[in-house]
This record gives sequence, C-alpha cells and structure tokens, in this order.
Amino acid sequence: MQEQDNDLFQKLGIDVDNDKINIDLGKTKDFFNALQAMLTEKAQNLQQDMAEGKVDLGENIGIKVDNEHIDIDLGKTKSFIEDLGNRFASFMGELDKAVEGIDKK
Repeated sequence: MQEQDNDLFQKLGIDVDNDKINIDLGKTKDFFNALQAMLTEKAQNLQQDMAEGKVDLGENIGIKVDNEHIDIDLGKTKSFIEDLGNRFASFMGELDKAVEGIDKK
C-alpha cells in the first residue's frame, strides 16, 4: 500500500493488517465530523460571497437568474459539468486504488 493510502486510512481510523481490518470508530467519527464542518464552512462562505456579489455563477457555470428571466449559456454549463465530471472521475479512481490496495492484502 502506498504512503498516501496509509495516511488516509490513519485519518479515517482504519488499520489494514494482512487479513484483518480494524476500524477505530472514534477516529472515523472525528474525521467525518471535521469534514462536515469544513464543507459547511465552505458552503456558508460561498453563499455569503454570492449574496455580496463576489461570485457570479453566471460567469462560472453559465446560469443567470433574476425575477423575470433565466438565461443559460450552454457552452459554459457544458464546460462546468465536464470539469465536475472529471473531478468526480478522478476522486473515484483514487477511491478504487485504495480499495484495490485493501483487496491485495
């Protein structure tokens, strides 16, 4: 297993040793609570930035909404969705590698 995988497993409270997997539920819970707090903070910051006009979703994803119209720039929306899809694919690829590492033990 790679060092990067070991670091992730340690943060999650997972110890993989030959034919055994030990999970420290306290560490796992702490990790997910920290992740939830971080994502909540990022979402709140994004919401505040949007409310203050610092972020223009129309510029980033091609969708502008006002009281009378919804304008969709399909080119920008397509690029945004493709980028998002690539990021998910990359994440899933890393997850698959980690699972394969566990299966080989």
